[in-house]
Amino acid sequence: MPFFVVPLKNLLRRKFRSLLTALGIALSVATVVSLVGFALGLEQSSVEVYRGHGIDLVVLRSGVTERLTSNLDEKIAGLLTELPGIAAVNPSLTDLVSFGDGSLIGIPVHGWPANGFAVETLQIISGRRLSTDDRDAVMLGNALADSLRKRVGDTVEIESQAFRVVGTFHGANLFEDTTAVVPLAHLQRLMDRPAQVTEFQLKLDDQADDPATGQRPTIAALRQQITQLRNAQGKRLGLIALPTQEYITASSETKLVRAMAAVTSLIAFVIGSIGMLNTMIMSVWERTQEIGALRAIGWRKSRVLRMILGESLLLSITGGLVGIILAWMLMQLLSHSSSIQGLIRPELSLSVVWQGLLLATVAGVIGGIYPAYRATRLTPSKALRYE
Repeated sequence: MPFFVVPLKNLLRRKFRSLLTALGIALSVATVVSLVGFALGLEQSSVEVYRGHGIDLVVLRSGVTERLTSNLDEKIAGLLTELPGIAAVNPSLTDLVSFGDGSLIGIPVHGWPANGFAVETLQIISGRRLSTDDRDAVMLGNALADSLRKRVGDTVEIESQAFRVVGTFHGANLFEDTTAVVPLAHLQRLMDRPAQVTEFQLKLDDQADDPATGQRPTIAALRQQITQLRNAQGKRLGLIALPTQEYITASSETKLVRAMAAVTSLIAFVIGSIGMLNTMIMSVWERTQEIGALRAIGWRKSRVLRMILGESLLLSITGGLVGIILAWMLMQLLSHSSSIQGLIRPELSLSVVWQGLLLATVAGVIGGIYPAYRATRLTPSKALRYE
């Protein structure tokens, strides 16, 4: 009989306990995979939105911890436009608002210039884009419009003010499809932030040369020039320019989601490991005489060690595979929930799956190593006399 069959038969002798232990590992892995997958998916969705608009650099106030608190003078756009290598500047003001009772969290509303490149990159599903003549007009992402059951010509209430839907659009991904866009000046008035924006979105011109050097400016050089910009009085404006990926990764929202996922994952990992340790210790105690008999007929300590660890790893890996399936089902379920639709991507990357399996394996080793060590310390004489 192959050796790997021995741990399997031992586990099947106590089916219910083995089932509960594997289920505990499965729930731990499902928790970790779901949270990590959600955090990475949220980050990647944000990056795709910026890249979908062709944004290369994001300029905001230096030192702010949250991008929504960045407060910049809209006139800075003129200074940025004059820098060599910058093809277009899109001033952006963002607020989080609630669209009715069906929304679990605030929906991002972007204030963009009607003639800016960000609006031009949106794919119109119905109606039209914003125009410079619009007043109290809004464009809704397709998913948001479906959730609110709004169509072109309907009105929506934003911060207690009625806005007329002039068009619906499809953005870079489902995340952007749950946002809304209004003219910049209207959102500034609504938020009582006249001539203020939260960030400037820059599109670079790869063909432009710096007249001073005759060479194309690098992103690093542009970032340095933006940092050194000063106002008419010679005072530094206090700006920072970040590439899209770095901007999303460094945001407080991304860091918070990652931290929450890490802490919850650690708790789930500890609980799963303790459950496995308890099961394997009980298994060794119940089979003390059996292990003594195996040692008496010639089993070496290393073989006993492999048997106990094999049982632990078999339980944990099985639980890990089940946990990954549970995580996928959970993310699918949440992705179709109207309250948070668009925030959770119904997909799992290979790296997240491997993290789940690695967690299950480590939990199996931690839960099995001490009981296996205890089993190898049993001598045949002591084990056979054990009651």
